[in-house]
Amino acid sequence: MLPFELLFRDIKNNNLTTPQCNSIKSKILDTAFSSFDFLNTNKIKSNLSNLELEALHFLSKQTDFVIQKSDKGNTVVLIDKETYKNKIKDIISDSAKFEKLNIEEDKQLNFLINSEKKLKDILKKFFKIGCLDKDKYDLISPTGSKPGILYGLAKVHKPVVGNCPSFRPILSAIGTSTYNLAKFLVPILKPLTINEFTVKDSFSFANEVTTFDKKCIMASLDIESLFTNIPLNETIENCINDLFQSNSKVSNFDKFQLKELLSFAANESFFIFDKEYFRQKDGVAMGSPLGPTLANAFLCHYEKQWLSSCPENFRPKVYRRYVDDIFVTFDSIDQLKMFVDYMNSRHSSMKFTFEIEKQDTFSFLDIKICRENDKITTSVYRKPTFSGVFTNFDSFIPDIYKNGLVNTLLFRSFSICSSYEKFHNEIVYLKEVLKRNGYPVTFIDNCIKLFLDRLFIYKKTKDTVDKKQLLIVLPYLGKQSLLIRKRLQSCIKNNLPYCSLRIVFQSKTRLSTLFRFKDVIPKDICSHIVYKFVCSCCNATYYGESERHFHIRASEHLGITPLTGKRVVNPKKSAINDHMLYKNHDASYDDFSILTRENNKFKLRIKESLLIKRDKPDLNRNIYSFPLELFD
Repeated sequence: MLPFELLFRDIKNNNLTTPQCNSIKSKILDTAFSSFDFLNTNKIKSNLSNLELEALHFLSKQTDFVIQKSDKGNTVVLIDKETYKNKIKDIISDSAKFEKLNIEEDKQLNFLINSEKKLKDILKKFFKIGCLDKDKYDLISPTGSKPGILYGLAKVHKPVVGNCPSFRPILSAIGTSTYNLAKFLVPILKPLTINEFTVKDSFSFANEVTTFDKKCIMASLDIESLFTNIPLNETIENCINDLFQSNSKVSNFDKFQLKELLSFAANESFFIFDKEYFRQKDGVAMGSPLGPTLANAFLCHYEKQWLSSCPENFRPKVYRRYVDDIFVTFDSIDQLKMFVDYMNSRHSSMKFTFEIEKQDTFSFLDIKICRENDKITTSVYRKPTFSGVFTNFDSFIPDIYKNGLVNTLLFRSFSICSSYEKFHNEIVYLKEVLKRNGYPVTFIDNCIKLFLDRLFIYKKTKDTVDKKQLLIVLPYLGKQSLLIRKRLQSCIKNNLPYCSLRIVFQSKTRLSTLFRFKDVIPKDICSHIVYKFVCSCCNATYYGESERHFHIRASEHLGITPLTGKRVVNPKKSAINDHMLYKNHDASYDDFSILTRENNKFKLRIKESLLIKRDKPDLNRNIYSFPLELFD
């Protein structure tokens, strides 16, 4: 019911008359309840056989190996769990980059609370002096934060050493105390991440590379472990100096205020791996919103200086960079080698390696660049590790998404290929790959025809008045979902012609949900939750929600202090506490369970109210705690 509730709330903001509002509400409720009736009376048939399901469940229960997607190539990697752990521990054992934090299990909550308090103290200071308004303060201020989770993805596209691939460390930073602060700082630092050498995307580069001197030697430079090797404090200092070079204030902050925020966001990066806490002392974390921004800002700060001071006799004819991948051209190989030596001498943290063209052919940003008939041509390049695996045609998703996949592949090919002949060859190749993924030939041909028609025949029409976009995200249940889409779109079209409804379908059954190799956040420090209390003495139930950590909220209900476990003299009033008092019943943390999680505050409250409305728990005093528009 959550998606329907959110949709109706968006609709109500359109100044509707009462009859209009009631009519739309009635149609949405009818559609919602009919879909629930369908679920209750019909079993959704799986697109997997019983044997396949049995095999997947068997694999998911194995604890001695890790199953994951590769870093690149869309392949599946199976690796011994201990080997995986040791590989990641080798990475974080670098004492110059990482620091192990000795935090006992019962001290985790206290550690997280202290981290939140440090940031809140800084934000309160800036709020009082007017650097932050209330909306920004509320957005950045952390509540119920969790530690980051470190994991590694196997680099199957790199040479294997010792029968085991290397791993790219990724930090899942969503929900950490500094995550929203990092997101806030990214647009402020964005001007520092672009210069005349940066490449926007592969499409723009494919268009540009055909204009380069065809006689020059092509090569690429790669920066080894750019993210972890970025000198953090130096980068912060450079960013601040560059931002305030011609400004006394940026986004209401002066130089010292913004540096304080940036330093906190970058340096307070702690995470867990294998149930142990670590802090990243230097470098930027892959997975943090600030990671790519700081890496790009560091290179943008120096590369213009490095190139301008480079001796002319080995300065590159062309220099283009996309994050840590650099495309260069030279008149000779000797010039290239001298330039690489020169770049390696510029900064102690940067180590450059190079790769040179072979037989008039070179690849960069998944573009195959060739010298043919006295000109440079481009086509799609695929790494040797390319698996040819795409979304299978038998996947339980709407056909429109399968159409979207084919259209995306065609658009990529058309944008990269420099001639119609190469585009044709790419179409032939894609047809074979798609057929191996179960796509019928007629389906593929229809997608190709429609793509070419849109490209060369049909002219796009544009509404004279922009329509307001409405969005609803629904689980995909086959034909029933398509029927729901049709009914909702008809309702909006007939009642709100100035609005456009977009419906996105989500699949609830994904292979990634079966194979978990990341650390699990302990129950006590889970936050942004809807929880359930069941009295162990009489089975009386209570539903509640909390943005804060579970342990803190449960302690309030039990009338004890969360950090010491001692009884509170004057506990906060709550339905659970009252029940324990009047019934003389005992309760503990074991009587609480977490029903669902939701990072969005608004959605979290609606979920709680919907559950209360549905189950009518004994101890909840109201029908729902947060007003529901569809049931008012």
